Amino acid sequence: MTHSVEAIYQKAQVLHEKALALHRERYRVQGTYDRAACQALFDDVCQLAQELQHGGVNFDIDFGKTK
Repeated sequence: MTHSVEAIYQKAQVLHEKALALHRERYRVQGTYDRAACQALFDDVCQLAQELQHGGVNFDIDFGKTK
């Protein structure tokens, strides 16, 4: 399956957002963190990372601009 550069970027952006949410949940200023929520976010981050690494991403993308 061929992915556009934009699709790869969007998946990486979602990965970043989930990782940030995990960090915010784990290092809450007030109260205690939700261990189950942290585990779910961690699992999502790992899954997205694996998809980017192995998920059928075809890097035979033509990077040339066409007008």
